[in-house]
Amino acid sequence: MRLKKAFSLLVAIFTILLLSLVATYIFYASSIISKSGGLQYQREQAMILARSYTEYAVMAIEGNDRSVNCTQEINADIGSPNIGQGYRVKVLISYIGNQNYINGCSNKIAQLNNTDPDTLTAIIDVYVKYKDSQHPDITNTNTPWQTYHRRSIQKI
Repeated sequence: MRLKKAFSLLVAIFTILLLSLVATYIFYASSIISKSGGLQYQREQAMILARSYTEYAVMAIEGNDRSVNCTQEINADIGSPNIGQGYRVKVLISYIGNQNYINGCSNKIAQLNNTDPDTLTAIIDVYVKYKDSQHPDITNTNTPWQTYHRRSIQKI
C-alpha cells in the first residue's frame, strides 16, 4: 500500500511539472506572436503613410508654379517617432520634363527640349521611418530605425 501512495505522489509531481512546462511554452509563444503582431502593425501603418504622402506630394506639385518654385522635399513627424510612438516621413521629388517648364527646379533629372510643354513626370520617393515600439531601450538614441521606402513615377 505504501508503494502505491509513493508512486501516486511521483506521478502527481511529474504531471504538475509537465503541465508547468507546457504552460511556460504557451506563454513564451504568445509573447513572441504578440511582438510580431505589433511589428506587423507598425509596418502596415508605414505602408499606408507612404501611399498617403505620395498623393500629398502630387497635390503639392500640382499646386505650385514649377517655372518659379518647385516642391522638392516634404518632411513630417507623426506622433513622437523618437520614442517609438510615431513615424518620420521624408518625401523627395525629382522632375523629368520640358526645360522651360521645370526651370525653377534644382532637382531635375532630365530636361527635354523637344517635348510637349505641359508634359511633366515626377519621381516621388517616400521614406517612412519608425522605431520598434517594443524595443527594451526605446528612449536610447542608438535604437535602430526601421525604414519603409516607396518610389512612384507619376505623370503630372
